[in-house]
Parts: sequence; C-alpha cells; structure tokens
Amino acid sequence: MLLITGHGLADDQTKTRVGTCEDARSQQEYFCDMKNAENDSMVALGTACRNAKVNVKEACEGVVIPDAKYESCAMEQTC
Repeated sequence: MLLITGHGLADDQTKTRVGTCEDARSQQEYFCDMKNAENDSMVALGTACRNAKVNVKEACEGVVIPDAKYESCAMEQTC
C-alpha cells in the first residue's frame, strides 16, 4: 500500500531497518542533538540525523522511506 506521499507502509516482511521504536527514538535524540556534534562527526554532518528520523518513521509508524542516494566527487574520487 502506498500513501499519498509515495512512502509505503511496512509489514514484517518489508521492513528494511531493525530495532524497536524505543531504540530508534533514542538514536534520533542523540544524532539530532547538535550538542553532540563537537565529539561526533556523524552528528556534525547531519546525515545520521536524517537516517535516525527515517528509522523512527519505520520502527514507530510502519512507514518505509527509501534511503537517499548519497553522491559526492570525493567519495567517487572524481574531484
């Protein structure tokens, strides 16, 4: 089933992320708190916060949001 937003509702066979709703919320609290950025580059970059929010959507609401495609010339060594 697709929602108007284009995101699907997850059942146990289609869930792509693991963990409980409580685990996902804990990760979101940490990775989206910029006070943690001083000691954690994943927080500073913001990617982990976006991923944590996606995890919460799936673990707590059953909404599957496809992973974003990350591209950079540095990662692909084309700079």
